[in-house]
Amino acid sequence: MRRASVVLLMCIVLAGCSYFGTVQSKWNALTPDEKARIIVSDLQGQLNNLFDTGKTYVTSKPEYQNIWKSTIVPAFDQANKSIATVIALGKTQTLTPDYVYSVVNPRLQEVLNYLVKIGAIKQ
Repeated sequence: MRRASVVLLMCIVLAGCSYFGTVQSKWNALTPDEKARIIVSDLQGQLNNLFDTGKTYVTSKPEYQNIWKSTIVPAFDQANKSIATVIALGKTQTLTPDYVYSVVNPRLQEVLNYLVKIGAIKQ
């Protein structure tokens, strides 16, 4: 029985390695523009999740409502505008991951810093 469990575990590990190897090879085969577009989508999803997390936290901690409305929501707005800028540029030009990160990450980091500051997320 123990030997069968070890064999089964090895099969699962090998299947997992094969799957991740396939994902990595597919990623490597993408053009920089395709990678950039996937990254934009992921960053937008992260921003949406952070907004939901922050909103839930502030709802449970009303003492942060003022900073939420006056500082954090405008930071989210700026982050969303940076994503919109990248998307608009992507309609006329090819994108690169470096460009996407350089435009969006500073705004995303600002949002993260505010959420850490009020305790909505742990760093």
